[in-house]
Amino acid sequence: MQPFIIERSLIAQLPAKTDTDLQKIAQVHRINCLAGLLSAHHGWLGACFSSMELLTCIYHHHISDPLQLITTRASLHLSKGHAAMAQYAILAALGCFETERLLTYKQFGGLPAHCDRNIPGIDSDSGSLGQGLSKAIGNAISNNAAGRRSPVFAIIGDGELQEGQVFESLLTLKKLRPWGCIPIIDRNFLQSDSQTADIKDADDWSAVFTGIGLRVIEVNGHVVGEINKAICTLLESEEPGIIIAHTNKGGGCKLTSMQPDTPRRQGIWHGRIPDHDEYCAIVDELVKQIDCPAIRDSWAKCCEKLKVDNSSAEVGATADKPVENNIRISTGAAFGQALIELGEADPDIYVLDADLEKSCRLTEVAAAFGKRYLEIGISEQDMCSIAAGLGLTGKIAVVNTYASFYKRSIDQIFACATEKVPVIFAGHYAGIDYFTDGKSHQSTNDIGLMRAIGEIDIYEPIDADNTKEILCHIIESMKAEIKKSGRCRPAYVRLHRTPGDNFYADPFVADEPVVFTSGSEIIAENLLFTSGPHMLETACSASEILAEEGIPLDLAAIVHFSDNKKQLKDLLGAAKRVFVLEDHRRETGLGSFIATIGKLSPVCIGIREYTQSALNLGEMLAHHKLNAETVSEVVRKVVNCSHHK
Repeated sequence: MQPFIIERSLIAQLPAKTDTDLQKIAQVHRINCLAGLLSAHHGWLGACFSSMELLTCIYHHHISDPLQLITTRASLHLSKGHAAMAQYAILAALGCFETERLLTYKQFGGLPAHCDRNIPGIDSDSGSLGQGLSKAIGNAISNNAAGRRSPVFAIIGDGELQEGQVFESLLTLKKLRPWGCIPIIDRNFLQSDSQTADIKDADDWSAVFTGIGLRVIEVNGHVVGEINKAICTLLESEEPGIIIAHTNKGGGCKLTSMQPDTPRRQGIWHGRIPDHDEYCAIVDELVKQIDCPAIRDSWAKCCEKLKVDNSSAEVGATADKPVENNIRISTGAAFGQALIELGEADPDIYVLDADLEKSCRLTEVAAAFGKRYLEIGISEQDMCSIAAGLGLTGKIAVVNTYASFYKRSIDQIFACATEKVPVIFAGHYAGIDYFTDGKSHQSTNDIGLMRAIGEIDIYEPIDADNTKEILCHIIESMKAEIKKSGRCRPAYVRLHRTPGDNFYADPFVADEPVVFTSGSEIIAENLLFTSGPHMLETACSASEILAEEGIPLDLAAIVHFSDNKKQLKDLLGAAKRVFVLEDHRRETGLGSFIATIGKLSPVCIGIREYTQSALNLGEMLAHHKLNAETVSEVVRKVVNCSHHK
């Protein structure tokens, strides 16, 4: 379905002088924002629609030309990165890039999932929460020092207030008092698909901010006039202040607007993309509110085409689809299933998560564990230290968040390692098979970070069965160590969200790799080390390609980053050529681990750079040259070299 976009030429025909005019302009931006979300069939409609009037007011009243240097104009730091598509829609309308580019959202080389400075008009990156206000304060301090009276805005989600850095930055704002720094809280009372109060929330944020020493102004966040009046009031003062903008998540449209009392897990428009009928209803409502004949006519023409496209799609949908017999399950999902089984029999296991229950496939786990399931909210550092406290009393704490988000908790994980407490850090959505949400969410340096801590066991299962075996092993080992000495090493488990093959490998044994030979009973001259389900799948395909050419390539899948039994050293000693394939930065990951064991330096095939979004895994793998063809080419080239180096 080709989405409806209002071209810049039509937008230019609309008056944009009064706040009433801008209310209609905001609906234009919603339509174009929705086009981008629909083209990707992915994104965060709720956050985008919630913030639309805030963004419209800031840009049309205060940043009319975002292409100017940040040092010559007002600036905006969109801390709540889920609203990126709303920001892109406005920037396109202001001429930063063509409106057609909105249809490239989350495509490789297109508009990234979260704000990125590589996109014209964007002032700072987003994705990892809690950082926007700190950047805004620094931006404002620089402006003040240069004598520039340029406002600096930071839009912060109300769920984001759970992130510790936000509180730190609010205290800094009060202490340093930089003129023109205006934080705006998008207060819709929802985060993800639940109420902020269901996760964790303050009873009265106005009282909290007042207690810090900030002037608080509360407005209707969907009324441009109220928003701008509050902004101007703070700009006329030398006192630090903050705006609480009361909004509805998904607001601006009756169908998508969600009330603050939305029941737990029922906020469907957090990440849902409308179907054909819903899309047409949404746009129809917005077009009527804009009340522009040219836009109405353009939408009518688009509707006729959409009807034809939808009829064709329905005809195609009636065709028989092949039945998928090979059931694939991700290691992340398998981890949750294993937790349920183990938790039923062991009351000493606690599970913690950081507002990612649904993403980490933990909803059933939450129900099964009851009070032993602790929803900590967007507070990774807090969560890791709570887990340490549980571990100090003999409980086993299983911490869950995206692997990438452990970066902000390295010191807390270090403390767990030095205190030797039974904490399992489950790093969900690891590697680049989390292809949709870009560099802030892809974890391609987690193994290196965990290895740098030391005194922590690192695992990466290759399939669902292996995941359960590893979790059982970790818990049994921790209990045995605690019984013996009262202490144990924590563990990190690297998990993937995209389903992979079941390799039907031998049962897991600590310190031993899973070896796949190319046909002979002994290790051939060429040995490739890899880890994780998707890299192993790629390695197997490469081995098959090379086997047809008479080039044997044996595989060793590392599921436990340890070599206490010296089996890896023996394997390396038997091989003449050693390769490593990993979906991790080459500097610090599996290749670095293997290089510390053997005498031969491995030829490393891995991640060389941080990248943005893609809409499928194959595209991401091809960009990083992590497909079977490239692996085969590298092995072929090295085999044909006269000198290994």
